[in-house]
Amino acid sequence: MRSGQILKSRRETGSVLVIALLIMVLLSFLGVTLLTVASTEHSIASNSQWSEGALMAADAGVNKGINQLSANAQTSVTQINSTTIGSGYAYRSGRRTGSATPLTFVGSRTEAGYSLAVGTGYNPSGYVFHTYQVNAVGTGGPSQTAAREVEVQAEYGPIAQ
Repeated sequence: MRSGQILKSRRETGSVLVIALLIMVLLSFLGVTLLTVASTEHSIASNSQWSEGALMAADAGVNKGINQLSANAQTSVTQINSTTIGSGYAYRSGRRTGSATPLTFVGSRTEAGYSLAVGTGYNPSGYVFHTYQVNAVGTGGPSQTAAREVEVQAEYGPIAQ
């Protein structure tokens, strides 16, 4: 036997190769898993952004509906057609399914009292308050896939009798 020579067992030949292959498979699986998680997180963030923008667009539609309310119940219920705002967002009146619909006049109520906006002093015959239902849908995203609906009841008044 020469000095410095290492004796190998024939059973250990190639075991490093098998271990290296197993580690490579494990690291590859870990890499694919991390890429899948990152892709999923990106999709969730993108969908959340479009959904939040659609909610803001629906809120803009509600504000548009409230701004058109007046003492005349017939002209106050005009539908709000699809209006594009910003980049890729739109709003309209109505429900998610279907097209734009008019606002809804719910009813009126009368109450006696004071009004700073109409005349001065106490009005014993009362003031009228009109109640309206305002539904607005905001959409956004690629081919308007994100949609949010906001529904409010608003009163207009006081209107002197």
